[in-house]
Amino acid sequence: MKRKYLRTTMILGTAFLLITSYTESYAHATSERQFNTKQSLSSEQQLSKNDRQQDVAINRIKSSEKQIEKIKRSVADKQSKLVESEAISESMKDQIDRLTKQISIRDKLLKERIRSIYINGGAISYLDVLLGADSFGNFLDRLFALKLITETDNKILTAQEKDKKDQVSKQKILKQELINLKNGLADLKKLENDLLQKQKDQKNELALLRKEASKIKEKSMDKKEEKDIVKAQTDSAENRASTLSLKKLSLNKSDFINPTQGYISSGFGNRSFDNSFHPGIDIANSEGTPVKAAADGVVFRAYQSSSYGNTVMVSHQIDGKLYTTVYAHLNAYNVSTGERVTQGQVIGGMGNTGESFGSHLHFELYIGPWTPPPHKGAVNPVSYIQ
Repeated sequence: MKRKYLRTTMILGTAFLLITSYTESYAHATSERQFNTKQSLSSEQQLSKNDRQQDVAINRIKSSEKQIEKIKRSVADKQSKLVESEAISESMKDQIDRLTKQISIRDKLLKERIRSIYINGGAISYLDVLLGADSFGNFLDRLFALKLITETDNKILTAQEKDKKDQVSKQKILKQELINLKNGLADLKKLENDLLQKQKDQKNELALLRKEASKIKEKSMDKKEEKDIVKAQTDSAENRASTLSLKKLSLNKSDFINPTQGYISSGFGNRSFDNSFHPGIDIANSEGTPVKAAADGVVFRAYQSSSYGNTVMVSHQIDGKLYTTVYAHLNAYNVSTGERVTQGQVIGGMGNTGESFGSHLHFELYIGPWTPPPHKGAVNPVSYIQ
């Protein structure tokens, strides 16, 4: 009779402890949700600001692309003009060569004219030529011939001077035109390179903004997901309290084991690069590395999260205290909601699902229930795992 009474008393006492634990956990979670409203809004505001910055960066990139296309068209136009001018230059060089030949011929003709006037080094005057006429008609013929020679020589000299001036003028114009074209083309090329570098910087900025957004999403969940987790956690606590399903769980094991093999790529607490709070540790290793339950417990949620990827959440009762562990970014999981797990049992494999960079396990440990940002109940798992 006494044994029966004692057994009944122990069962009722255990039930009372579980109900008390659940009540305290539920109240704690409710308080946390109210306290974390501001933090949740902060994450949304960060994402909203990030989206606006991404829009600005995208518009800048589009503007740069338009400028680059415009510059490329100008470069193509300048190059076309340069090719055309170089062709004209070749043509002008041919013309100049012809002029040079004509001038040479005219020089030779002029020298022959002069040679016809000068004989044996002595000059024959025009008067001697005229006086040598044997008749008046011959005199007129000689006078006309001398006049014609003089006029022809003057025309040749004038044409020669004009050709020389034209040659020099065309050479100067051509040289300056080519210099201007080459300088203009060089300036355009420099501007194009500057714009390409500017666009590269803008794309890098956009990539950083997108990476930042991914990190914000990685460390935060949407409100619906948070509510679903809290509800699943609450339902699990109610079931445990009513059925005493955890009556014998975790009473013989008070320590948490390392849930997987690998190295810690990101520690617990505020991160140095953005001062954001990291509510767990990241353990990196190759994809598919086994992930094990850190302690005996009950899975209260196994699902696919947009931010945490494939995720398993487990509740543990150790020495009358509630603990919660989270295993995120799994490549797959092989447990289901409501399933009991034992310490060391493989629950999934390491992966890179959700908002994740590289294969790793994101592992969180809470004293009490899981709580949304700022994850006040989260503790450094390194201090608890063997």
